[in-house]
Amino acid sequence: MGRLLALRVFALLILSLVLHVELVSSIYANQAGVIDWHHQYIGTPKVSFFHKFVSRGAYVLVASDRNVLASINVRSGNIDWRQVFDGNEDILAFKGYENTAISVSRRDNDYMVRSWESHSGFMLWENRIKNVGLYKNSNPSIENDAPKVEVIFAANKPNVLILLEGSTVINLNAIDGKQIWRSDLAESSTILYKLVEFKEKVYGVGLKKSFSSYTIEVVTYDISSGILKTQLLNSKVDNIKDMIVLGGSIQDGFIIWSEGGFIRVNRLGTTSIEQSSLEELYENVIPSFVNADGILELLDLNIRSRTEFLVQVPTKKGNTAAAFKVDHASGRLVALYDFEEKSENSIYSATFDKNERIIISRSRVIAENATEVDIIAPGSGTILGNYKIPYSFNSYGELKKSVLDVDSKAMGYRMLVTSADGSMHFWKDHDVVWKSEESLAHTIEAEFLDLPERKLWTQESDELAEQPEETETISPLIRYIRRLKTHIEQLKDFPAYLATYVQRLITGDYEAEFKLTNKSKVSLHRDTFGFRKLLIFVTRTKLVALDTINKGQIIWSRFFGNDVFEFKNIFIVRSSTVKYPPIVVAIGIQKNSEGKFVTRLFRLNGLTGEDFIPAENEKSFPPELSIPITTKRILKLPVEEPDERTHIIALIDEELKFHIYPNHENSIKAFTQFAPSFYFTLSDDIGEKALKGYKVVKNNVQPFDITEIWTLNFPEGESIAAIGRRPPNEKVASLGRVLGDRSVLYKYLNPHLVAIATLSTSIPTELNVYLVDVVKGSILHHATHENVGSSHPVRIAQVENSIVYHFWSENDNEKGYVIVVYELYESENKDQRFESPVLSSFAHERPHVIAQAYMFPYGINAIGVTTTKHGIATREFLFALDTDQVFGVSKRFLDPRRPQHALTNEDKEEMLIPYDPAIPDNKKWVLSYHLSIAGIRHIITSPALLESTSLVLAYGLDLWFTREAPSKTFDVLSEDFSKGTLLATILGLILSILITKPMVRRKKVNARWY
Repeated sequence: MGRLLALRVFALLILSLVLHVELVSSIYANQAGVIDWHHQYIGTPKVSFFHKFVSRGAYVLVASDRNVLASINVRSGNIDWRQVFDGNEDILAFKGYENTAISVSRRDNDYMVRSWESHSGFMLWENRIKNVGLYKNSNPSIENDAPKVEVIFAANKPNVLILLEGSTVINLNAIDGKQIWRSDLAESSTILYKLVEFKEKVYGVGLKKSFSSYTIEVVTYDISSGILKTQLLNSKVDNIKDMIVLGGSIQDGFIIWSEGGFIRVNRLGTTSIEQSSLEELYENVIPSFVNADGILELLDLNIRSRTEFLVQVPTKKGNTAAAFKVDHASGRLVALYDFEEKSENSIYSATFDKNERIIISRSRVIAENATEVDIIAPGSGTILGNYKIPYSFNSYGELKKSVLDVDSKAMGYRMLVTSADGSMHFWKDHDVVWKSEESLAHTIEAEFLDLPERKLWTQESDELAEQPEETETISPLIRYIRRLKTHIEQLKDFPAYLATYVQRLITGDYEAEFKLTNKSKVSLHRDTFGFRKLLIFVTRTKLVALDTINKGQIIWSRFFGNDVFEFKNIFIVRSSTVKYPPIVVAIGIQKNSEGKFVTRLFRLNGLTGEDFIPAENEKSFPPELSIPITTKRILKLPVEEPDERTHIIALIDEELKFHIYPNHENSIKAFTQFAPSFYFTLSDDIGEKALKGYKVVKNNVQPFDITEIWTLNFPEGESIAAIGRRPPNEKVASLGRVLGDRSVLYKYLNPHLVAIATLSTSIPTELNVYLVDVVKGSILHHATHENVGSSHPVRIAQVENSIVYHFWSENDNEKGYVIVVYELYESENKDQRFESPVLSSFAHERPHVIAQAYMFPYGINAIGVTTTKHGIATREFLFALDTDQVFGVSKRFLDPRRPQHALTNEDKEEMLIPYDPAIPDNKKWVLSYHLSIAGIRHIITSPALLESTSLVLAYGLDLWFTREAPSKTFDVLSEDFSKGTLLATILGLILSILITKPMVRRKKVNARWY
């Protein structure tokens, strides 16, 4: 009877589990943003300014180097709206006026002028300007420094005047964008630099080439008719930086330039010139100029209609600066304020308050963790504020630009600051209101970094910090006491841990525990299912690590760069193991003082971003290494050196010399064993017309050298358009494909296979796809597609024995995007393999290729493929669409064996889908649901500990992370499975048993008596 009762309880428990198992996996509205996160960026500001609305307060309008226009909320730092331009359209100017803003961009050889509604980002009108003459000049100091575009607004008329390429001036109606007049100076030797409008006249200020220097020329236009006249000033200018133009709009405009030992001033519309002696300025007017030790620089404060400006002079103690203005009545310089000698990296910005008083800020880094900001009213010499603001120099570098604004409501000062890494910082008085890591908009590469297991917690406190001598001599008792102290110290977190444990038990949220991790000082560790990893990003000048669980929270960041340094690659050379943290190697190039390039390698602890210095062999593993070479190719090799158990990196320089890192005796020995099987290609960049294969050989002078072993020249007119390689560390669960009749097609799994797509220059354009074995350069398969659209990019991806590529077809019967799928097998016959038990590139066997084509509903910018722990789950191809979304297509739909006939029993057994010439535009396949993920250039994936789940990162301008289960979450309970209900059911059953058991026993006893 007891056994029967136990079976009934067990049956009820199984039934409860079955009723809670998720049958269909889908994303509901309340799941959006739970397993995924999205970071929006705009890039590094090129132009930024405060724009105030009567009803909505102040916003910052920005035009970035990633060709994005945006409005940023100053209170939160959120993007209110943004307009992302095409990659081939560069924003050259952006200027606001009242409730509108004008942008000027260049697309191909034409200019696009657009008017935007400032508070909403809606486009009001657009005007395409064609046939603008491009001025060519042999003096780079003039041509490169001159602005390409200048935009001004007329003071008393609804006109916007635009200067293009220093030669064309256009007057547009600011209301509808219609052209009023246009003037071209393309045949002139004058380069226009600045536009100023005053009293119905438009002045174009530029430089005209003379015998040995440049002369200032002023071109005057009538604002209504465009009629012009020119006027040369008696001047001599060597560089356009020696001249600035101020004023205009509601006051006279002035030209200020340095010439010889004088600063000279001209009132626009006249030929009169006032001048001030630099010697007098240095000795009598500005005390800090006495120590001048270099050429002065004129700094335009860019304040509409005002004539205040700065003069900056280098001294032996650092740069000093002074504020001046041009007196409107006399046209002479008036000294306002001496900033005195400070840091040479000070930046300045200016604005005016409600009383039209000029306010100037001076910002500088004073320590590794702080900046100093001085707010000054130069007219009265009053220091309005001096603030010390927290700032991490190691994370962001120097200050580059600032924009100042007066908060009239709060009676304070606020600034938008751009740092050397490209990030934006918003300061209000002495507080940091928000900051945006805009450097991530320039991500070059990204990698997933696996975190160590939780058991590393206590070992880090008592074992990892031990020196080798201490490890050998320490007694077990002392180590036990130390570990006991560690556990006691962690008891303070037990109440919070207990609360999150109960929450996880009730809700099934396994990420709740990491709220504790963020607040305590324990090390990073992975979660139960392996969803938590670090994302290591390498940008142009810095490294940034984000947490996949905590909405992409920044764990650490580190700035390395300057104006002559740029990162190229990042590699995870060692994963997390007990007692050994993960190691990241970042590689960049830098121009040295001699103008030559050197390759720099940085070795970092992946968990902290700090330099990794091993306890032993420090000389063999320096945290930083400079090699006087320019690299042509960098490869992470599948071989480890024995000392630190890190992967060896191969570097091939421009002179085709071979280097390995680290380069010491044990790593050389390890590579020597691997070298005979190491083959690689060069000249495989986009646009190359040939592919060359190389191998490593021994050299008497240096340990290794490379030699060319084959060359594959593509036919005349063909060049590489795309190249696809198998992902590193790819997991293949099955060597064959089981068919419906239980027979097997064995996969062709060649690690040396490379898929190359080339485009021809002939008309119509041809797309050729080559499958090449890089060991001997043989073409294993070749296919040609005719009448291909060359203006659309070709994308290609390779995984296991499958190859997928995407292109635009101009054929009448299939005009549109086409996706082609290959599958490679060892034989077309079932259960047949190559005769050799080991696959060799030198054998004569070729793969059997099965191919099928489909129409695809979208253009794509990148292709990714899901990866799982063992490769058992069905693959899913991830496409970054040109609509800024991520679209997932199961491998079952991209299957070249989809039958074009009625399904047979064997086809049904194999679970094949009938062939359809088009991939359906199924909105349920859009992984990013309604999100707009701008500028995706790469999709990378990483396996979780669950076989069903793959971690996905899409990056470009934005970042987007999610978890995808191509075969559904077959190895984990669904989120709506209620553990609380299950526990209540079990407790209810136990309680029922306890209550009914005496009753049943009493009934049995009574039955025996009666």
